[in-house]
Amino acid sequence: MQNDREAKAMMVRILSVLPLATGALCVLIVLIGAIGYTSSPEEVEVPIPPCPLGGEDCKVGMNQDDLSIPSSFMLLNVETTMRWDHPDDAWVGVVDAQTAEECPPDNQGLTDCTASDMTFLAGGPESTDTMVWDIEPGDVRFVTGGRTNTLTLETNIVTHFYHVGLSVIPMLLLGVVGVALCLSGVQMAFPLRFTKKDEG
Repeated sequence: MQNDREAKAMMVRILSVLPLATGALCVLIVLIGAIGYTSSPEEVEVPIPPCPLGGEDCKVGMNQDDLSIPSSFMLLNVETTMRWDHPDDAWVGVVDAQTAEECPPDNQGLTDCTASDMTFLAGGPESTDTMVWDIEPGDVRFVTGGRTNTLTLETNIVTHFYHVGLSVIPMLLLGVVGVALCLSGVQMAFPLRFTKKDEG
């Protein structure tokens, strides 16, 4: 009888490794998600559209293809930072991809629309030399425009990098599940026994 109890206790302790390991993995994912990851900076050359008439009257350039952001990005917190080296001559922005239906770019990437015709998700004429974009699911396009009296034919060097981590809700859920599994594993391995006090 004693041997059977010891064997059962040993089996329970062995099985307790599973919730402990799973819970520890959840907690580790939360810690990694809280710290996040920052990519290395990359550079992209973007032509500067000329703007001899004034910022509000100049045509805006747009890239040809949509950038599709999947729904799974709802679980992540992704922040993209862009900087360009000609802030006095041009600006950069992000718009919804549906903007291309009313303002389609030609073969040169130039639209017949001005900045006032667009709603910006990030950046735009009001930005200086930096744009910070919190990425959300959907389809977007990048646009750029020249500032007042810009006649330069130079190329704007846009440096961009991103920081990615878990969003708050997944971190909370994983944290709660991880702690609960760890406590469950500890209880299985080292069960707490409560003894009743003798009456009288």
